[in-house]
Amino acid sequence: MRRLGLYLGRLPGFDKGGFDRQELIECIRTADACGYDSFWVPEAWERDAFTSLAELAVQTERIHLGTGIINIFSRTPALIAMSAATLDELSGGRFRLGLGTSGARVIEHFHGMPYNKPLTRLCETIQIVRALLSGDAVDFKGECFELHSFKLGFKPVRDNIPIYVAGLSPKSLQQIGEVADGWLPTHWPRARLADGAAQIRAGAESSRRDPGQIEIAPFVNVVVSDDLKKARNQARLPLAYYVGGMGDYYHDSLSRLGFAAEADRIREFWQTGRRKSAIAAVTDEIVDSIAICGSIEHCRARLDEMFSEGATLTLVPIPAEGGLAEKCRTIEALIG
Repeated sequence: MRRLGLYLGRLPGFDKGGFDRQELIECIRTADACGYDSFWVPEAWERDAFTSLAELAVQTERIHLGTGIINIFSRTPALIAMSAATLDELSGGRFRLGLGTSGARVIEHFHGMPYNKPLTRLCETIQIVRALLSGDAVDFKGECFELHSFKLGFKPVRDNIPIYVAGLSPKSLQQIGEVADGWLPTHWPRARLADGAAQIRAGAESSRRDPGQIEIAPFVNVVVSDDLKKARNQARLPLAYYVGGMGDYYHDSLSRLGFAAEADRIREFWQTGRRKSAIAAVTDEIVDSIAICGSIEHCRARLDEMFSEGATLTLVPIPAEGGLAEKCRTIEALIG
């Protein structure tokens, strides 16, 4: 059986209707019943992830629930630990904590906070969260945070909630190997997944950690349609949006991974207001290297290849089109 997780694919500002909460619940119940490993909720500037996951925790039985992802600037490490422990309790030990640094545009323009020392802050956040989940009183002094003899006021269900990190740069991949339990890459070419895993392995080995214990869990946009052209066109928008409008990190990542000229062109069009041209500049080659588009048989075959390409868990989106019954049929068909 394919080892798959599900995620809520969102494009803040473009998905004007939003999602129907009851439909979302039914989709996750379907995934729960047919053996999906986990469901992940993003957080940008719409609904917060923890509240959304809390509702799903009481509506499901087996599927694990993760933040995919929250940034480490808008909450303190102590609040992250409190929220993680609470949601783990509500779900009966099914929570996974996905973290990321986000970027200056979101942190400074939306949250109104300076974007300082992101990797240092991420490392210290993970250290503090783990220390608080242990149940002990925490004394901590770092470059970003200082805590004095404080502890959670209740005993967490688990003291080892898995912590995943969404990193793209070489330094962040090294750090994932040093401190995290999993990697959540977005828009990473599948054929180059092993390159990222190798950098994580080097970080783990330098810290005397077992790299085999670190989950490689890429978000992969899967668009199921017998009309390949339509499927590819649906996959172009998120790539154009992330490369052109979400800061430099996705542009820089794709540039490092072999698409420098294309990434430059997409960003130039997007940032000069020519968004249709930016979307058109996302070539079929880029789409096919990052997303999986086509018939259900084609998508299942490509998902079967993910393990050999380095993934230990592949995360696919809730289908964007069709009614509830059709979405649920697709969810069931992908996992087989």
